[in-house]
Amino acid sequence: MTTLKPVAKRDRAGTVEALSSVAPHLADEFLAIYRGAFSPLELLSPARQVLADDEFLTAMHDESVIKFVGWDKEHMACAMAVIATDLSSVPWVSVPYFAARYPDQHGRRAIYYFHALLVRPELQGGPWARLMLEELTRAMAAIRAVAAFDCCGHTVRNARLPEVIARVAGRLVHLEPEELDQQHYFAYGMNGMR
Repeated sequence: MTTLKPVAKRDRAGTVEALSSVAPHLADEFLAIYRGAFSPLELLSPARQVLADDEFLTAMHDESVIKFVGWDKEHMACAMAVIATDLSSVPWVSVPYFAARYPDQHGRRAIYYFHALLVRPELQGGPWARLMLEELTRAMAAIRAVAAFDCCGHTVRNARLPEVIARVAGRLVHLEPEELDQQHYFAYGMNGMR
């Protein structure tokens, strides 16, 4: 299995490290941050965009899910990225699809699925989102990995997440961004008999 590790040097803001598990108090703190960041999506997309609390907390202790944690100089956890290294642990992902599309990376277990990038609310707008994306990009590029994620239409249109990631990562590595698919949801209201 290819090992994903940050190749980060110390930044002015702090450091980033990869953990296989986090302390319970840190898991609880970032669950609250996750809930605040992702809960609004529950009303903006017909598909579930949010891990349940127990799923999030399980990921915090699952060694196949890497937690990149950004620490400031006082050793406060400021940001966290949650990345699954085992595609079979992500129930909505088709492992055969990724295996066929990226056979080399699949054979090396170098396809990673991103669940979330979280920054403490009081620190948003600062350097942490960029720093985390840069360190994730460096770690992925060092092993020639594929980084995959999904996001709803609202996040694509309004937060422009794919563009932000491509802009940050594209400054550091030779990037090949591609949209893999779109899922459309339909509803037919039945308003009585003719």
